[in-house]
Parts: sequence; structure tokens; C-alpha cells
Amino acid sequence: MTTLQASETYKESKLWRQLFIVISIAVLILMPFISKDYGQSGDEWLQIEYGTHVWNYFANGDQQALDYTNKQLQYSNQQFYGGLFDYSMEVLHRAMPSIPILVLRHFFNALLGALMMIFTGLLARRLTGKWQTGLIALLFIVFSPRIFGESMNNPKDIPFASGFIIAIYFLVSMLQDFPAKAWKYAIGLAVGFGIAFGVRAAGGILLLAYFGLFFVLFMLLHKEQRAVWVADSNKLLKKLILILTVGIVGGYIIGLLAWPWGLQDPIGNPLASLKGMTNREAYLRVLFDGAYYMSNAMPWYYEFKWIFISNPLIVIAGSLLFAALFNNIKKQYGLFVFVIVLFGALFPIVYMIYKHSTVYDTWRHIFFVYPFWVIAAAIGWDVASSFIKNEKIKWIPAAVAIVGLLPAMVWTVRSHPNQYVYFNEIVGGAKNAYGYYDLDYYQNSGKQAADWILKNVKPIPGKKIFVRSNMVGFDKYFAKDTNWLSFDYGRYTERHHIEWDYYVAYPRYISAQLMQDDKWQLQNTVHKVLLDGRPLCVVVKRTSTAGIAANEAYEKKDFATAAQKYAEYIATDNTDEFAYINYGISLASIGQIDPAIQAIERATKLDPERVEFYDVLSQLYQMKGNIQAAQQAQATKNEILMRQQELSEQSE
Repeated sequence: MTTLQASETYKESKLWRQLFIVISIAVLILMPFISKDYGQSGDEWLQIEYGTHVWNYFANGDQQALDYTNKQLQYSNQQFYGGLFDYSMEVLHRAMPSIPILVLRHFFNALLGALMMIFTGLLARRLTGKWQTGLIALLFIVFSPRIFGESMNNPKDIPFASGFIIAIYFLVSMLQDFPAKAWKYAIGLAVGFGIAFGVRAAGGILLLAYFGLFFVLFMLLHKEQRAVWVADSNKLLKKLILILTVGIVGGYIIGLLAWPWGLQDPIGNPLASLKGMTNREAYLRVLFDGAYYMSNAMPWYYEFKWIFISNPLIVIAGSLLFAALFNNIKKQYGLFVFVIVLFGALFPIVYMIYKHSTVYDTWRHIFFVYPFWVIAAAIGWDVASSFIKNEKIKWIPAAVAIVGLLPAMVWTVRSHPNQYVYFNEIVGGAKNAYGYYDLDYYQNSGKQAADWILKNVKPIPGKKIFVRSNMVGFDKYFAKDTNWLSFDYGRYTERHHIEWDYYVAYPRYISAQLMQDDKWQLQNTVHKVLLDGRPLCVVVKRTSTAGIAANEAYEKKDFATAAQKYAEYIATDNTDEFAYINYGISLASIGQIDPAIQAIERATKLDPERVEFYDVLSQLYQMKGNIQAAQQAQATKNEILMRQQELSEQSE
């Protein structure tokens, strides 16, 4: 290499480094600043309560944080989670009560998300020695819209992923640079491990396995380094093991300090958490590939497919390049780099498949693997330049990587603050994913609906306006307006007969077929939160209370009154399938079979996948003497049940 070439290489490296620093600073400032625009995530109300329970444990000796068997389904085994983030936010909120708890939590959530992104870029640079590769990795993860959006309000998966990648970065740095800066790296490792273990203890135990494996792998693959460490009676090796142990123990203590249940048995309970979290006992329905599965019976490829359809194609392509260019990467960067990136990207997913783990919405439980996918993609595009012999155009793969990211960049800005509802071109974006995959599964759009209500609904003197929603925790949005607004949760299936003035609905567990046909339309909708033309949630205004009176009569078996009131109600709302089913049963009970059949048929149109509707319809046709129609209704029911059974068998 000539002196001029060396100088140009130094200048390029300096430029990439400066760009990396500028973008990192921008991310650290921008993300916490805009985090206030994001709604409360679906689990956040629970995490807020958990933080309060941990506070009460330390401050008042309250035992709730140790046992949730006396709580409802959402609290199932909550004690398995570390309390570091939630407890810290509770402490800060009590110190600064004027700052709304959601604003405070989202600020620090976003800060941890930004750190995760920056350390992803730093690890890519550390593994390759190239700031250019580090910068591309940073851009890849910043403009992965789903990760960007979840960084604002996901209080479990994002902080855990942040601690995870920070710990791995400092471990690799220590192994590469030892004995230089060893204690500095040990502190970083302790902080990263402490965050990861303190948020999700089970994952922290997994991180310990990573530490051991990467240490052994480094020893095996770096003979010269090993020779230095074992010289002079293993003096340096013993020092390295001591420093690593101090860092790990320090992180373990950090994680335990805010975890009441873990403190009861610092060894046994973390292991029990690992066992319990591998297969959760709480099961939910999850929309995937256009059908509903139970979360403990998902197809083996569930997490892989989510990664492939909900991240930028340029990142996926780079990851595939990484795998395909094994020999080139091994030659250029060594086997250690290839193995730890591949292992970090794949092992947790493969292990979950092997254990048949319970999985919930999307791939959020394995966000901590995505930094490795991003690093793999950045290295893949970097190594692709080795096939270009002309030094003057070796920049082309890097340019392709950045230009290929432009659609995701534009979408990240355009979709604010709903970035996490991102789907790539494989499924045709969010517009075509609607009805096949959950869009706003984490209820982020609830804040936008609440903001609309606060802006457009006027107070009524002497009366509180009552808002309900099938989203939990909506009351946090109205904390400053309780003098004229009140809120309570309301089941979607019960909305016609419970009290409310405005109902905010999001299409969770709605008929997949209804959404696929774009027929989820609620009458009296006064506002929609849309993304790419698809509703994330809607605000409905009540125009009649007849449904309440109708249900009261129905429960009393006063079917004549129920039929009258239901007729009055559906004249104002013809999109409530549960009102129609009760209306049909009421009509049949007073001998009006034909109108009853019409009502039940309408219910099946509004929810074509609810099998109990077809049972009622079949019975009515039998009462009418139309055996063929009765058999057809039963056949439809059986087809639905058969599809559900096939899905269950396929997942096994």
C-alpha cells in the first residue's frame, strides 16, 4: 500500500467516524424528544403497576411483588421479570411527580433504544475495524421502523435488548484489547448485564451462556493471543478471568437490587424464571398468515417469518449475503466474527423452536437478536465489495446498502408515530398485511384517539363524558382531565349493552376474514386513526342507549321487550354482531322465526368466523323445517372448526 493510499484510507475512516458520531448524537437527542408522541403499549399499564409494587415492597414491606397468583391473567408470573426499569421509573416519578408517568417512561425507554442502536453500530465497527461498516449497521437499525417505534414504549424487550448488546460489546472489546482498559470494559459489561438481567432475568441467564461461549471461542481461535495470556504461569489469563468475574457479579447484583422475588433466592429463583419463561402458561390468540393461532401452538417458522416481513429488505438481503459469503468473511475477518454474529442472530430462535416455546405478538420477545442480524447485513454488504477489483468503485455496495434503505427511511418519517406497524414489500406493506397479521397489536394508536377526544369533544356541564375502550390503561391519557372525563375498560363483545358516550375500538381478535375483505366498519364512527388506509383504531359516538335496556330485558327473559328495544338499537347501529345475535334469539323466542333468521344471518356477515352463530342459525332453520339450510349452517361451522384444527396440527 502506498503512502497516498494509506492517507486516503485514514481520511475515509475519519470521515465515517465523524458521521457515526453525528448520527449517534442525533439519535440520542431526537428519540427521547419525540417519545412523548407515542401511546401506552399494551403491557405498560401492568409494568407501571409492577413498578409500584416493587416500590411498596422496599418502602413498606408489601408482599405483592413476590406473588401474583391472586391476580388476573395478565399478571401471570409477573414476579419472573426483573424490576429494574419499572422500579427506576417509579422512583423518578415520585421524585418528579409533575411529569406524567408515561412521558417519563417513554423518555428513558427511547434513550435505551437509542443506546441499543449506537452499540449495535459500535459492535459492527469493533468486529470489522471499519467505521464505514459500523455506520451502515447504525443506519440499518435506526431505520428499521419496527425497532424504532417499539423503542419508544416497549418497556421490557427494548431495555433488555439494549443491555444485551451493550454487554456483548464490552465483552468483545475486553477480549480483543486485554489487558488494556480491562477494568473500564468490565464496568461497561456490568452495566449492560445488569440492565439485561434486571429487566428480564431469564434472558440474563442466557447472556451468561453467551459470555462463556464467546470467551472459549476466542481462546480457541486466537492462538497468538492465547499464548500471551497463558505465558508466565497463566498470569494474564487468571487476571482476565478475575476481571470478567467481577464484571459479571457486579451486573448480577445490579439486576437483583430491584427484583424482590429474585432477592428471596438469588440463585434458585433466576433459574426458575428461566424455566418458567421458556414456556409461558398464559395463552392468547395471535393473528398470523390470515388465521388465528394460540400462542402455544404457533408454526415453527413464526419468528423467522416475522423478521423477514417486518424489516427493510436491504437488511434481509445483507443478512443473506453474510451467510452466503462465509469463506470471504472468514478470510477477511476471521472465524470468530462469523460465528458470534451467526450465533447471536440464530441461536435464541432455534432454541425456542426446539423447546416449542410460547410466543406472543410478532417477534418482540427476540428483539435482542436483531442487532446481530443488522451487523450481519452490514458485514455482508461490506464483504461484497471484495468482489470489485477496481479500488475506485469499491464504494458501490455501501452505496447500494444506503440507497436500498431509503424507502424505510421515508416510511419512518411518514408513518410517525406508528412506525412499529411496519411491513416490507414481501407482504405489500401494512395495507396488504391488514387482516393477515396484527397491525397495532400494542395499542400505540390509543393516544392518537385520546388526543382527538380531548381536542374535539366538548365538556358537558354537570356530567362526565364516559369513554370506554377494548384497550387497557386508557385512563392514563385522561389523568389531567378527570373533572370532565372518565374511563373504564369495555369488552368489544359487550359494547352494545354497557354504558359509554365514546368507545375506542381497535381490531384485535376481530374476524380475520372481515378485515381481509375490508369490511370492519363500525357505524357512528366519528374518527379513525389510519395507516396506509387501514384503521389502527376508531372512535365511535353513542347515539342510542336502547341496547342497554334491550340486554336488561334479554337477561330477564323478557324477550318481547328485548326484541322491541333491540330493533330500536339496531336502527341506530347495524354493525354490532352481538346485538344482532341477541335480537335474533329474542325474536325466535316470541315466535318470529323469519325475522330471527335475518338477524342471525346479519350477525354471521359481521363476524363470519364465530361458530356459535351458526349453531343458532341451524336451530332456527330446523324450527322452520328447512333442513337443507340447517345442514348448510352446520357445514359452515364444521369448516371453520376443521380449519382451526388443521392450523393446530400444522403448528405441531
